[in-house]
Amino acid sequence: MEMNAMTGRGRSVLAIVAVLVGVLALSASASAKTVVYNNIVAPLPGNFASIGFAATSTAEYGGQVQLAGTARKHPTVTVAMSTWACQQGSWSVGSTCATPKTNKKFHMPLTLNIYAVGGGGAVGSKLGSATHTFAMPYRPSTSPMCTEAGTNGAWYDAAAPGAETLEKCFHGMAFTVRFHPEVAAPLPSNVIVSVAYNTSAYGEKPVGTAPCQSTSAGCYYDALNVALIEPSEGGATVGSNPTEDNYVNSGWSEMYCGSSASLNTFGPTGACYEGSQPAFKVEAH
Repeated sequence: MEMNAMTGRGRSVLAIVAVLVGVLALSASASAKTVVYNNIVAPLPGNFASIGFAATSTAEYGGQVQLAGTARKHPTVTVAMSTWACQQGSWSVGSTCATPKTNKKFHMPLTLNIYAVGGGGAVGSKLGSATHTFAMPYRPSTSPMCTEAGTNGAWYDAAAPGAETLEKCFHGMAFTVRFHPEVAAPLPSNVIVSVAYNTSAYGEKPVGTAPCQSTSAGCYYDALNVALIEPSEGGATVGSNPTEDNYVNSGWSEMYCGSSASLNTFGPTGACYEGSQPAFKVEAH
């Protein structure tokens, strides 16, 4: 009798558990997002080629993407960045970068914008935006191995592919950030995605004079770059890039392939980037 009672109770509990598991599975399925564009290399390498906003007089930088599939609602956008910031000293040739507190982060706001594509590839209306403050890493300290190999100021990534020391030495370090932009309507298949932030002299609201400018390490926001995916790295694995143009707001004509016609306005650069595109991953419902 006791065994039968226990068996009945056990079946009731199992039935409840089965219902809960089903509900959780449906909930997880409903919340899962589909990757509709991705050109970020996985696993993340030690570093990427990149665009430094302070170095190129840039306030906003991005690219046009064509989304795959049909998921277009509630996008999440991952951006690969490159940090050249040191806690002490500098990455530059002849200097030594030191990051003694390896878990220490710097906190900085970044803005992600999504635009419609206008006629002729021009920047159309803004479809969505998000500004998040991220805890971002400093790059590792200078490695004597890299200095001896002829790459002064670089750090050593033992996990990087290649047999030569120089193939494992980097001045910046790759990492990613994720945005959740508010978008009122489903996205069109072609959009322009961009990143914007302030540096000492550039951006919507340049920081201006600050105490960090007088230190050997300088200001961390002047050592932050947006990563580029080069054609040799394979390009987009999901979705595609309809144009070789990049999109930029800069005060330096070289960012517009030598043209001064569009200085300090966000628009297409011209096709001088040889297939390189900013590193983005877009997911949506």
